[in-house]
Amino acid sequence: MNSQRPGLETLAIVALLLLLGYAAADLSLLSLREKLLPTEPPITRAAAGPGPTYVGKEKYQIITGRNIFSSDQRIPDPIGGAPTKIEDGQPVLSQLPLALVGTLVHANPLRSVATVNMKSKNEVIAIRVEGEFPENMGTVTKIERSRMVFRNNASGRLEYIELKDEGLLTFGLAAATTLVPGITMNSETDRTVKRDVLEGYLKDLPTILQQARAVPRIGPNGNVECFNIAELQAGSVLETIGIRRGDCIETVNGQRIDSPAKAMELFQSLRSGTDQINIGFERGGRKENGNYTIVE
Repeated sequence: MNSQRPGLETLAIVALLLLLGYAAADLSLLSLREKLLPTEPPITRAAAGPGPTYVGKEKYQIITGRNIFSSDQRIPDPIGGAPTKIEDGQPVLSQLPLALVGTLVHANPLRSVATVNMKSKNEVIAIRVEGEFPENMGTVTKIERSRMVFRNNASGRLEYIELKDEGLLTFGLAAATTLVPGITMNSETDRTVKRDVLEGYLKDLPTILQQARAVPRIGPNGNVECFNIAELQAGSVLETIGIRRGDCIETVNGQRIDSPAKAMELFQSLRSGTDQINIGFERGGRKENGNYTIVE
């Protein structure tokens, strides 16, 4: 019995030492706890993404193939393919608010000019071949003596406008008609004018010149063929004697008008007491004559 006591005492001493060691460690942790706790949040790092992706040069073929700065300097077709070519047929009469007033046809088609009334704006404009109408209405492709052809930008088709006979409808008149005091219309091209009325008009030339605008039509040889009446005031003297917009005045009493100086010379000759005046002009591609008999 006594031989077992030293062993128990030794075990008890070891257990006591372990207990004291555990207590000492716990007390040490309590004293160092505040120093061991972190004072700042941990640094966050972005998750590593996938590595770089490499693509072959064929992916950039659309760019290199459309290089407009290439050596051949040729602009490629649009990505969707080349635009569909519009097949042109015969031009059709246009329904746009346009009215052809007159034309000047030049030997060089690009220098031909047409005078057009823009009905929507109540405005008269002059336009050349390849010229654009206001409001992107169309592009002129051809100017002829009595017709102008253009491409309608909205529909893409060719259309035309032509000179219309806007004069007085006097065919088949049973008797002469008095247009204004002193001027009587015997037929579409024949009129009788009292001398005092004619002299009154001739004395007021500036007023007559303000009632119309004439521009020269140049022929292939560079000479003036005639003077085109591009604008004409409604109710003017010239309209009363039968001149219309679009007429191209060629001669007076058989003498050709090929310059403004010649026109003034012929004007002065009308004040010399002549009894007959003949005006030769072109209307809608046809040669016409206006005959005026001067009476007392």
